[in-house]
Amino acid sequence: MGCECSSSSSDGNETLIMAASIALLAAGILLEIQGSMISILFLFAAIVAAGYRIFPAAVRSVLRGHFTVHVVILIAVIGAIALGDYTEAALVTVLYQIAEYLEEYAHRRSHRSVESLIKLRPRTARVLNGGERIMGVEEVEEGSTIGVKPGETIPLDGNVTRGTSQVDQSTITGESLPVTVGEGDEVFAGTQNLDGYLEVRVTRTAGATVLEGVIETVRRASLRRSRRERFIERFASIYTPTVTGLAALTAIIPVLAGGDPITWIYRALVLLVISCPCALLISTPVAMVSGMTAAARRGILVKGSEFLEKMASAGCIIFDKTGTLTEGKPEVIAVEPEERRDEILRIAASLEMKSGHPIAEAIVESYGGRTLDVTDFRSIPGRGVSGYIDGVRYTLGSPELAGGEATGGTEVHLAGPDGIIGIIRLRDSIRGSAGRITERLRERGIGTMMLTGDSEDTAAAVAAEIGADEYRGGLLPEDKMRIIRGLNSRGITVMVGDGVNDAPALAAADVGIAMGVRGSDVALETADITLVEDDLERIDELIDISRRTMDIIRVNTGLTVAVKLSLAVLSVIGLVPLWVAVAVGDMGLSLFVITGSLLIARV
Repeated sequence: MGCECSSSSSDGNETLIMAASIALLAAGILLEIQGSMISILFLFAAIVAAGYRIFPAAVRSVLRGHFTVHVVILIAVIGAIALGDYTEAALVTVLYQIAEYLEEYAHRRSHRSVESLIKLRPRTARVLNGGERIMGVEEVEEGSTIGVKPGETIPLDGNVTRGTSQVDQSTITGESLPVTVGEGDEVFAGTQNLDGYLEVRVTRTAGATVLEGVIETVRRASLRRSRRERFIERFASIYTPTVTGLAALTAIIPVLAGGDPITWIYRALVLLVISCPCALLISTPVAMVSGMTAAARRGILVKGSEFLEKMASAGCIIFDKTGTLTEGKPEVIAVEPEERRDEILRIAASLEMKSGHPIAEAIVESYGGRTLDVTDFRSIPGRGVSGYIDGVRYTLGSPELAGGEATGGTEVHLAGPDGIIGIIRLRDSIRGSAGRITERLRERGIGTMMLTGDSEDTAAAVAAEIGADEYRGGLLPEDKMRIIRGLNSRGITVMVGDGVNDAPALAAADVGIAMGVRGSDVALETADITLVEDDLERIDELIDISRRTMDIIRVNTGLTVAVKLSLAVLSVIGLVPLWVAVAVGDMGLSLFVITGSLLIARV
């Protein structure tokens, strides 16, 4: 809390000092208009008030041998005072103080999402192990059971073990509508329990929650700079000394040729002020942080601005199949013979009621009716189950166990005393969003490819259903990595995956995207971007945010360079006064850049 108060107090002091310097400047100009000599005192006071941070920073830069923007402003102010123009000197200092204030405000706004997320972090949890106790969230261990009353914030990630409620998950998933959760469903720290009592088994400790991951990702995102940010910094490091040199030549050459020293020194000072690259330097980072904040609000965690930049130019997006394009759980797609479907499913579901295998759950769910009593139930690990129903022994399992022949794909055979009764065919259920995302990517001109360790036949069927442009089946992890490396000629490659076996491919791609809920720890660590809610359609939103961000950066950069070059030309021929150089060429451009960049977060 101490840091927050200090920061708030510092912001308030800056605002008061800026207001005082503006008031002193206004008073000085009014007194000067009236011809009062006291105006110089007010103007000088405005210079001191506005430059209390600028001038010391300039001196420190000179002592370190650096030529910063603060040095440029100090030279301009000294030059104006030397020429006897206190009004110009005060205007330059105050306007630059406002420009710096706006820049700092932009950075505060860009990073305010981290502070708001930190406020969401609950401090205590109601632990139910061995009686109800209120404990600090840092003390609660994985596997503990916690209670969450209506209206409370869920303190830790976990699975619901008891109760049903509506939960507002917008802070984590970006979904504005509450979701209904019940036994077995996952809930996240920092989300709001609305109307029911829940008991939750903790699956992640305080330092490992999804919310904590969001906070850390947003906090560290600005540390990884994009290629464009690095270019802008290099450009500014060349641009400023070059224009400063031109300003010096503007002052020296005409004077040597017989020109008026005061006129040309003044014009040189104007050119020097125009060279300040403030708006140019903030045009990219503020937009990038704003873009990453907009993505985080939608449940998309981007680990650095370089990945947001790359997503705008994605040429091919490669998807892992299992757990990414599919749900990672099987579903019944056919029963043969079809005319005996109900009978086959009823017997199979009755046998599988006592099994916890995913295939068993799919068969029971597909039948959905009342099952029959089973006696002498037996489970053969890895092969199937058997038991008596109405005095008849049935066997359900692999073709080898049931005495049938495999015909391809995932299938179980049901056998009775006289042989095979029927075949149940299953497949991994495809995500509802899989087909929609491939269609949207195709509309954007982005190619899609599916990679899987499953057979070519299974790969072909899934690829055809979701509309993937290409597919590869029967792959090992190293095969996926090799294929991605071979796609470099198509431009920026993006890999989307969830498992440990996807980690090499996620690392090999230009951008790796991990599924946040199903994703393994290795995949989440390796990936550059995480989809908190496992919603593939968020990729389309991410591309939209990244392209809007890059468009705004291009506008910011182009306009800044164009305005500064135009003012530079006009200043040499004497058409731009010193205060206009700061008001338009520095403060005005900074305000435009900041406003445009912050709007990204509201897209």
